[in-house]
Amino acid sequence: MSEAELGPVRGTYPTDNRRRGWIATILLLVGVPVTALAVVFWVAVEDMSGKTPQTGGDPLLLPSAVVGLGVGLLLMGVWTGIWYLTHRGEVFELRDNGVRYSRSGRAQSITWADIDRVSIRPGKDTALARWVGGDVNCTIHLAGGGKVTITGLTEGAGELVEHVETATARP
Repeated sequence: MSEAELGPVRGTYPTDNRRRGWIATILLLVGVPVTALAVVFWVAVEDMSGKTPQTGGDPLLLPSAVVGLGVGLLLMGVWTGIWYLTHRGEVFELRDNGVRYSRSGRAQSITWADIDRVSIRPGKDTALARWVGGDVNCTIHLAGGGKVTITGLTEGAGELVEHVETATARP
């Protein structure tokens, strides 16, 4: 379907990709030292546990949890960084007969009939969740395969999701 067939623009919803980049940077900058220090902590506890009698608990439980935290921060930072690089210029245009989605020099016109289903996962309404875009998470599943995700990093994401959900509601 062409842009003209989608109808006039009813709203434009840009995504704050710059914030996504900051989030990735912060996660990576925190994840690297946490992981490094956690590995040192784990090795030290492992070394000490061999020299002292066992007390019944696993001495590596806490160090392993801290290593997992550090690795988790790194993985989330890499994942968010990839989104930052691949979703530059992300904009949703709400139109009468569908949505036009564009990013990184690519554009896609999606009619309401092209949408198979809309999955909305409830986010948390906290300051941190709002800042990282975790307050809104909607995936638009397309009938021919593929999907488009709207997060709280998109300006007016809640309003956009409501419009999409209402327009695609099946009786």
